[in-house]
Amino acid sequence: MLHVLLLQLPVPANPALNTPLAAGYLAAHARARLSPELVTIEILPRAIADHAGDAALVAQIVARAPDVLGMSLYTWNSTRSLAVAARVRDAIPDIRIVVGGPEVQRDNPWVLWHDAVDVAVLGEGEHTFCELLDGWTRQRAVPEVAGIAYRRAGEQRITAARPAIDDLAAIPSPYLGGLLEVPADGLQLVEISRWCPYACSFCLYGRDAGVKLRSRMFPLERILAEIAWGRQHGVRHVHFVEANLNLVPAFRGLMEALARDNADRRQAFYAELRGEHLDDAVVAMLAAANVATVEVGLQSANPAALRAVARRTDLARWAAGTRRLRAAGITVLLDVILGLPDDDEAGVAQTLRFIEDEALGEYELFMLQVLPGTALRAEAGRYGIVAQPRPPYFVLGTDRLAYGRLRSLRHALRLRSGIDPQLVEGLPAPHADALAADAARRWAPGDALTSASHVDCVLASTQIADAGAALAAWIDANPACLLDLYLVGAPPAAAWLRSWRDGLPYTPGYLDGVAAYQSPAPAPTGVRVSPRLWLVVPWEYAVEPADYGDVAAIIWQVVVDSPDLPLSAWRGAGGAGLLLTCGGTLDAMAFAAAVSQAQAWAAALGVVIWVRSPA
Repeated sequence: MLHVLLLQLPVPANPALNTPLAAGYLAAHARARLSPELVTIEILPRAIADHAGDAALVAQIVARAPDVLGMSLYTWNSTRSLAVAARVRDAIPDIRIVVGGPEVQRDNPWVLWHDAVDVAVLGEGEHTFCELLDGWTRQRAVPEVAGIAYRRAGEQRITAARPAIDDLAAIPSPYLGGLLEVPADGLQLVEISRWCPYACSFCLYGRDAGVKLRSRMFPLERILAEIAWGRQHGVRHVHFVEANLNLVPAFRGLMEALARDNADRRQAFYAELRGEHLDDAVVAMLAAANVATVEVGLQSANPAALRAVARRTDLARWAAGTRRLRAAGITVLLDVILGLPDDDEAGVAQTLRFIEDEALGEYELFMLQVLPGTALRAEAGRYGIVAQPRPPYFVLGTDRLAYGRLRSLRHALRLRSGIDPQLVEGLPAPHADALAADAARRWAPGDALTSASHVDCVLASTQIADAGAALAAWIDANPACLLDLYLVGAPPAAAWLRSWRDGLPYTPGYLDGVAAYQSPAPAPTGVRVSPRLWLVVPWEYAVEPADYGDVAAIIWQVVVDSPDLPLSAWRGAGGAGLLLTCGGTLDAMAFAAAVSQAQAWAAALGVVIWVRSPA
């Protein structure tokens, strides 16, 4: 018998999004085709997968003693997943580790031939994974099935390509089969089709399917049954996994059913749409179904850039459709990509003028990701594109925009949108209760090394040197996790602190790659983001936050003795925020009112309030 364990690790800052739909498909398909006397399949519970630190994850996997570990790899989790897999193999040498997902591509050798990987599944995995498990019930060697990469006798092998699945209806629903859990505050992913009629060179959608939809769409009855399952389980947010929802044949029937079944608007839906095909009738159907948030993906209004990425957009029709969405009260996510081939500063300015002239409202800025498996990755040399070799694969320069200009443009456009240019997307916010006496997620030197994926450590500044060995051991055990280290009292000198931090163990990861643009020079592996150092300094101390800008952030510790808060003085002091403690002259109610006022002030400025409540 084979015991199979499936695992998908989350987006670092938002584990609520981590519904392991791919693992659910694999498990549902294998359970339908393989004898339970030969194969048992388990998906690692989300309470562990979403929140456990690296050491805790390894311990949980090893405790289950699987014969096969299957991992779904995405841009945000592949580095961490493979590191965890390597540690699992150290503990279970004869385990078979299988990886699949968008990261597994022929042009991504660091994943394909990673030492921890036995088999990499290329393309859709349901049939391939099932055949692998079936073969392993009869033999130890890797079965020679289509759609895999593996090693045999030290030789790297890639088998024949696996054709796209002809009829998606053959794959059982993991929701209706009871294989997936979605918390009420989580996100249910409902896949509509595996098809896209477009061929944008930066995108992976529909890459295996060709231009014909045929039976590459799930039946409408099943889609509605999955949505009803979510409703019955209290799920409020549903994300349609579909590149062009308003182009699939089931669109009208789906919208009419949702308008009826979701008349109380308990469920809100998220969809990606093709903007040119949004007439008044389509927008009315979306609004009636409570499709509350949509992504319409402008990317660029520069015709040269659009041609370079093979993106066919009728800009006038697209703009008209987008305006109709906004007029209907639907939240529109309008994407602009910086760093596209054949785009330059004039082209970016043209895109921003188009957004303004067409009254399209706010936009979100994204940096180009040169993803494995895309046509753009193969064409990068033609456009002088330099990109990170590992996730998130951000562009670091093109023949039209050198790194310095690209970084400056990003900085200016983020400021223009009211976003801190130094903010690292996906980096979890600090825990607001980190400095409270009864704080959760607290770790201290001497505690066990297994822990959550984001923990706090509070030390007196004078303890930092002696705690170095324990902190290094924690980082070694949890290299992809975020440690917030709070140092209370007179801070060490900035140069000493910088040198001390640089001496801690460091393995570049996904969030470090996301932080790459903080560096004035191209940083292929990114900029270190953990441990994140916070200096908790009494308000009376003479400290200049700018002196610690690249290594630590200042938190001013303020004793609140009066409901009249010195907001202007706090603003002038700079720093990351305030730790408010209650003075002896305020009762609990007055202190709570002062905290509420301070939090509103902080939210407007983009700083943080920590609170140490009165006893």
